[in-house]
Parts: sequence; structure tokens; C-alpha cells
Amino acid sequence: MATTRVELLERLTSLCASEPFAFMPAISPFDFDQQPTGQIDQVFRVTVEPFAVIGGFRYSEERTDLFTVWVARKQKAAPQEAFTALATDVNSLFCAIVRDGSTGGGDFAVPDGDAGSFDHENGREFAVARLVIPINYEAQL
Repeated sequence: MATTRVELLERLTSLCASEPFAFMPAISPFDFDQQPTGQIDQVFRVTVEPFAVIGGFRYSEERTDLFTVWVARKQKAAPQEAFTALATDVNSLFCAIVRDGSTGGGDFAVPDGDAGSFDHENGREFAVARLVIPINYEAQL
């Protein structure tokens, strides 16, 4: 079954917003700068970049795109707890996305390996986790 980049973007967004995560989508899909400071905890956004394409027959192709899930958590007075929560978020999201692709009807595959990173700017009251996931799927042109 062929799918599209937009369908996968919506699927990952839905996964982040539903239980057990129940994260809130960010106001802006590009950054967390416009997010009100009182609503920055457990906020997410998902971005996608084209990566690799293998042409097929009958206007089909095999695509691998890089999806990035960004999660922000407020640090409050406990930056170590925020870091631990972000590390748990990254691991749990990666596992949920892999399961969704293989058994949840997502109709996509996640190659082995993932790349998670953490970011905090001095003076900013929240930290951000970034999970980069290559997703392989079949697309119809």
C-alpha cells in the first residue's frame, strides 16, 4: 500500500498527541519560540526532510525520509529530572514509532538505529530533545 509524506507526518503527529504520551502540538511547526512560556512543558513538533528515493515501476518509488520529533520540557528547578524525562521520551517515542510502522497499520519501516540529541540554551527555561528517525515507505506518484 502506497503512502505519502504528509500521511506519515500526520501519523507521527497523532502518535505524539495520543496516549500514553499526550503531548501538546507546538503553536509553530518550525520552532518553540512562539510557544507561551506557561505552555511549553510536554510540547512537540514534527518535521520531515526528503532523504533518499529509489524509483520503481508504474509511477511508484521507495522513499526514505528523515522525520524529526522535537519535544520540549520545562526544567523548573530540576534540570536533571527534565533531562531524564526527555531521555525517556526519546526512547519511548522511538519504540512506539517502530511498532506503529510494523504492526499498527502505519505501513512503513524504520531502519536500525536512531539519533537522539538534547539541547538547552543558557537562560531558557526549557530543554529540547530531538529524535531523528529515517522512515522507509512506498509512495505512488
